[in-house]
Amino acid sequence: MKCAIIMWEDFRTNNLLYYKPALKTDDKSCVFVDGKSVEIFNHRNVNENIKYDFSAVYDINTHQQTIYQECVKPQLLHSLNGQNVSIFAYGPTGAGKTHTMLGSATDPGVIPRVINGIFHLIEEQKKTDTMEWSESVKFSYLEIYNEKVMDLLDPKDTDLPIREDTDKNILIPGLAEKEIHSFDEFKTFFGPASNNRTVAATKLNERSSRSHSILLLKIKRTQKSAPYKTLHGKIYLIDLAGSEDNRRTGNKGIRLKESGAINKSLFVLGEVVDAINCCLPRIPYRNSKLTRLLQDSIGGSCHSVMITNIAPEERYYYDTYCTLNFASKSKKIVNSTVTRETVAPRNEILAHKTPMIPEQDPVPAKKPRLTAKEPDKPPQMMDPAPFLSPLLRRQTRLEDTVNRRLEDLEKNLLEQMKKMTEGQQNPPNEEMMTQLKGYLEVSKQQLQQLAVNTPPVTPKRKLNDLDNDRLKDVTNTKDDSAVIKDRPRKNLKKIKSASCISDTPLYAPQPRLFKKGFKSTAVSEFIEITESIEEKTEKKKESTNTKNFNPELQQKMNTEFIEKLNISSVKDLQTLQTVGAKRAKLIFEWRENYGLFSSYEDLKAIPGFTDKYIGNLLKSNFVTVT
Repeated sequence: MKCAIIMWEDFRTNNLLYYKPALKTDDKSCVFVDGKSVEIFNHRNVNENIKYDFSAVYDINTHQQTIYQECVKPQLLHSLNGQNVSIFAYGPTGAGKTHTMLGSATDPGVIPRVINGIFHLIEEQKKTDTMEWSESVKFSYLEIYNEKVMDLLDPKDTDLPIREDTDKNILIPGLAEKEIHSFDEFKTFFGPASNNRTVAATKLNERSSRSHSILLLKIKRTQKSAPYKTLHGKIYLIDLAGSEDNRRTGNKGIRLKESGAINKSLFVLGEVVDAINCCLPRIPYRNSKLTRLLQDSIGGSCHSVMITNIAPEERYYYDTYCTLNFASKSKKIVNSTVTRETVAPRNEILAHKTPMIPEQDPVPAKKPRLTAKEPDKPPQMMDPAPFLSPLLRRQTRLEDTVNRRLEDLEKNLLEQMKKMTEGQQNPPNEEMMTQLKGYLEVSKQQLQQLAVNTPPVTPKRKLNDLDNDRLKDVTNTKDDSAVIKDRPRKNLKKIKSASCISDTPLYAPQPRLFKKGFKSTAVSEFIEITESIEEKTEKKKESTNTKNFNPELQQKMNTEFIEKLNISSVKDLQTLQTVGAKRAKLIFEWRENYGLFSSYEDLKAIPGFTDKYIGNLLKSNFVTVT
């Protein structure tokens, strides 16, 4: 096997070029190797050669171990540091891509060497790192067959969807994952899964891959001490199906459909590479499921390595020429690598801390500043009689306050008399007793005057069951007027008489309150004025409607309307009122088929023209029918 690889400091795509010698001794080679560059003759001008520069070029004598050590292994360390790595195998059909990725039992390929190398790197990191880490390695294996994403670890006949999370990471819901702890455990899962991949025979290859396969390796490393940082790394190992020329492969039926899907996805892959190199605003990742899955690897946030396999025979010149062009374009892509790491929340960090020494005084826990909010309670009615008028309610409150003050005054006088009698050893003088009796009589007279002057309060009637239900549901009633109408009319008269409340020092007369249905004189005058204006406008409309146009002018407008129907084009017919593009076309076609319009009755013959519409048409264009 032969590969070439490019290592760039700005994280450009690393391109590996592998070429195999001619299978037959009679076949001539169209490729010339000079160090790290490859030359191929120009089919437009045989005297010129096209030169492509790569980082490395390998021939048939190069072992898989050499390619892995020089090209692949340096990239694996990035995955342990929370970054993504992608390794492609690209080339025409039969060029050896699957052998490069899988290898054989004696000479393993890229995939088994990467899995084995990851576990070796983890063991080396444990020896050198000062902080302790816990690692977990999981892998998934899938194929894209006829533009359908199929799971190879857990085979199902369903097309898995491709999604993108909020962090712009591509993921596949429902894709099976297997956690592995050693290379031997990986082989137990990967062997049966690789047999599920779609393979068929063609004229160029006995075991031709009929799908693109992708092995996704997820590596998670978590610190065992503060700050408990977690690193998330991924490795994409991609074996692309080769582009096929159906004239040479002899594909028919299902094989022809498969090759069409393969060539389409590879064509979209070339479009994506061209769009990235031209800095276009839109990159067509979504035009194919292959490019959608490889969005992170091509122009994304991966350290990418592309192994390009070519066939040097002249009969495969066009395939080799296209492959070298694609490899040269992909070399120019610059990926912006991103380290994906997360830090544990503060409460988890505090939970891992050592407990406090019992001798120290523990810090008292802070009380919560806010208590849980109580649910909103329905409003409760505080007023026992909500349907009474405001005047009556205020009058009852006034009487209660006056009576309470007078009672307090009388109690104070009696308490002072007791204190005076208790404080003096000798009996009180007759003069003091007469003065106190006089004060009591004056207070009684004031109470009697207030009782006479205050207006009579309407006796409260007992609430029946119907009133109790209304008081309970007063907050839920939508129409209060219905409740008020059910009350007796006698209460309304008492409410009106309650407005003549006696003037007392503690009461100020309230402003006039208008009952429901009251209309002021200003409103009535305004209504009369508006009604007179409306009557005048209606009379003017009737007078204008009864007026007739000048008969000569009306006749002229009628003839002009008929002439316009007979002469105008479709565009000119649209200038008529209520005539749009469709109706104008119907008028024009009817005129071409049946001749000119002689009268307005001919419009009824047009399909879709009802009597109502014809009347509106004539009226809006000021045409009268005699």
